[in-house]
Amino acid sequence: MRQLGFYIALFLSFSSLAQVSFTVSVASKNVQQGQRFAVEFKVNQRGESFQAPDFNGFSVLGGPNTSVSTYMDNSGTRFNLTYSYILQANNLGKFTIGPAYIKTGGQTYRTESIDITVSEKREVGQQNPKNEDLILKGLVSKQSVYQGEPIYARYRLYFRTEIGQHSFREEPNFKGFYRENINEKRIETSEEYINGQRYVAADLQKMVLIPQQAGELKPGNIGLNVPIRINSGRRDFFGFPITRTSTEELNADFPTIEVKPLPDKGKPDNFSGAVGRYDFKVSLSETEISTDESITLRLEINGTGNIKLADIPQPEFPQAFEVFDPEITERSNVGSYGMKGSKVIEYLLVPRYGGTYKIDPIAFSYFNPQSKSYETISSDSYEIKVKGGQVSPNLAGQAQMGSNEKEEVNFISKEILFIKTKAGRWLKNDDQFWLSQGFWGSLSLLLLINLGLYFFWTKENNKRANPSALREQKAAKKAAKRLKNAKKALDQNQAAEFYQALLEALWGYFSDKLKMPAHEQSRERLLEELGQRGLSSPTQIRLEKIIEQAEMARYTQATMTNAQNDYREASALLTEIEGEL
Repeated sequence: MRQLGFYIALFLSFSSLAQVSFTVSVASKNVQQGQRFAVEFKVNQRGESFQAPDFNGFSVLGGPNTSVSTYMDNSGTRFNLTYSYILQANNLGKFTIGPAYIKTGGQTYRTESIDITVSEKREVGQQNPKNEDLILKGLVSKQSVYQGEPIYARYRLYFRTEIGQHSFREEPNFKGFYRENINEKRIETSEEYINGQRYVAADLQKMVLIPQQAGELKPGNIGLNVPIRINSGRRDFFGFPITRTSTEELNADFPTIEVKPLPDKGKPDNFSGAVGRYDFKVSLSETEISTDESITLRLEINGTGNIKLADIPQPEFPQAFEVFDPEITERSNVGSYGMKGSKVIEYLLVPRYGGTYKIDPIAFSYFNPQSKSYETISSDSYEIKVKGGQVSPNLAGQAQMGSNEKEEVNFISKEILFIKTKAGRWLKNDDQFWLSQGFWGSLSLLLLINLGLYFFWTKENNKRANPSALREQKAAKKAAKRLKNAKKALDQNQAAEFYQALLEALWGYFSDKLKMPAHEQSRERLLEELGQRGLSSPTQIRLEKIIEQAEMARYTQATMTNAQNDYREASALLTEIEGEL
């Protein structure tokens, strides 16, 4: 043991004789006016009497923040003492950060001076003014369209650094547009080059916009918060790099859209606002029927365009038919093609008179942006022969039904009433309900019903009085339900869907439990809130790790290698956190 102590002392004495290094570093020597940046002074020996420079030309927003790290490598034990400051560039020009001083081993050491160039702040627009590793853009398929013509739009993030779960700080108001989001389970990524630099690109939100008014429309600004991992320049005891999370604020102007009005020239009288490319079909189930039968008239439009906002023309029916309320079926979806789908309306017709009747051609008109003109599709006319029954006295090509005749038609189903075949219960003349067994039984039943209603409404009122507490109580149940979706994806070997569901379960639980809105969710805010509520540090570390792994899976090609362990860890964590809180 004495020899071991001697060698340790000898090793430490050699370490103390290592050459002293006292350096200064900044993330970039070129910053913009108003930008914040960090400056670090690092010494590899224990020191004292640290003296920082004056930082002339800059505002000191924070510091000095002191950190100490010790790690081992092949050369022995390493030690670093770091003093860091957060500065803000206020004035334009070139400024010099002078040397810093520190005493160690009885001698005074100094850093080199460093020059910082402050340039004008770039306008808020397509590129992030703080970090060139992150770029935010608003993209549209067209910037010049007709009123009612769908546009495919996206918020696209370009990055070349490790990022976490983003959150929108601000979104365009899209005033003058009909908007429908394109919901996807996983954010797909691709590679793109900007100014010769390779980026990973991800569409954070996709949507279809349909302009509802003409003119130059400016939807507004996109504001995005993106957590990124920054290497602190330090290493832990085992030599691994120590990182920290920093949130970058990105901004981008959504492109201005020029919306042209639909032309008045050639506009049909029956035009109802359909814009795109459509097909129109009309069909009749039968052309020969009797008065005790019915027929169905079916109208269908399908195609690509503003299908949700398009109206099907209203047919004109012979008055000899009773027309029931139509059944309407709509199907539509949105994507990079815009909006497409179909709309079907079916009328049930019941004849009340015999004879021959005609349904005139039905026309559907729409505006085609490609040909820049109106197009009309007309159906054939239909002749319907009704056999049997009374011939309308007013028949003249089409039967005309008077008000008295309509009342007669409406009463047909009521002329014959149902005849009972069994008699009800007969009562004796001297039977009395007052104070009978039936009376007391009914009274008891009413009393029980009233008591049940009283307790039910009391419970409901208590819930309404404290909705936050109710939401917090249901947080665990909702999380368990969301975890079932993750388990389903896990069993089906769907990595992307699994991590998306796992992330929704975790963030959904804390949103309900801590009453934390989606736009305020971040790992730093979450851990701070949980720490204030008394969650233990080891549990916080495990939670941060599982959230980080799930978030990163949204931007990378996730695999099922650790999925089973991640599911077990998330389930165990939620159980432990519910118990601790």
